[in-house]
Amino acid sequence: MDRRGYLTLIGSSAVALTGGTALAASQNESRADYRGDRKVVYNHDGLDLRLCADNVHLGDEVEFEASNTGDSPISLGCHNPWAIQQYSGGDWHHVTWTEARYYYMCATELGAGESFTEEVTLSESAFERDEDEDYVELHAGRHRFLLLGPAPFVALDFNIHKAG
Repeated sequence: MDRRGYLTLIGSSAVALTGGTALAASQNESRADYRGDRKVVYNHDGLDLRLCADNVHLGDEVEFEASNTGDSPISLGCHNPWAIQQYSGGDWHHVTWTEARYYYMCATELGAGESFTEEVTLSESAFERDEDEDYVELHAGRHRFLLLGPAPFVALDFNIHKAG
């Protein structure tokens, strides 16, 4: 076998093994655990993240808008995955995240000059969670919205006030 044939064989085997591993992971875990050692930033070149409201209260439906202000597309992950975290005790804690639509094997791009809006109802009754999901309940206070598609994750801090 010549060198080119050997390299083709090795490359094909690696792709097959990697694809099988990714497929098995996505079948065994319908939602990946985003809470690891991934870096979180508040400024990302070419990506502007903003909350489309001045005051936010528990129970409000709010919009988060991501705009590509750069010249090239930005990957937002598969179906624009996101999460909300709450700050307490000196650390960020998981509240909720993208419901059962997070997959390993796809990507959504935000083209240059384009925007994407995610509507989120800030209410415990509106969140869908797995029975075994580790989370804190939503309360008034400091929070952040995370876009999980870009690397590193992009965050926006915001405050939620008590209803009424």
